Amino acid sequence: MYEEKDYVLRMIHEAVRMLARIILHVDLDKEEQQMDFETEEKWRRLLRMLEDGEINEAENILVAGFREQDNRDFQIALLFYDYLNKKDDAFLAEHGFSREEVADGLKYAISFYGYGDMADAFMEGAE
Repeated sequence: MYEEKDYVLRMIHEAVRMLARIILHVDLDKEEQQMDFETEEKWRRLLRMLEDGEINEAENILVAGFREQDNRDFQIALLFYDYLNKKDDAFLAEHGFSREEVADGLKYAISFYGYGDMADAFMEGAE
């Protein structure tokens, strides 16, 4: 079970990292992300909510704000699900979220922005 969980965590992170590199031309593993003011403010707001355990509320705001063909929103979505993916199962459970919801939310975001086939390829076996 532990190895399977670790595999899913790695698959999600690698999918996020590869999509960001290929589509956005950014390396999410670098400490500092380059964002315009509006995007950074939106990300910081969502991040505060995540840190406070308001995961479902933050996800609702994230998804409601999706704008087609807006790479800034796509970047926030990738950061959002990568951040959640790094949280342990106890934190997620305590706040009414699961690892499967992280993967499902990421897949939805990737599909919304038109990269569903790429997500399928990168995340195969991460269910």
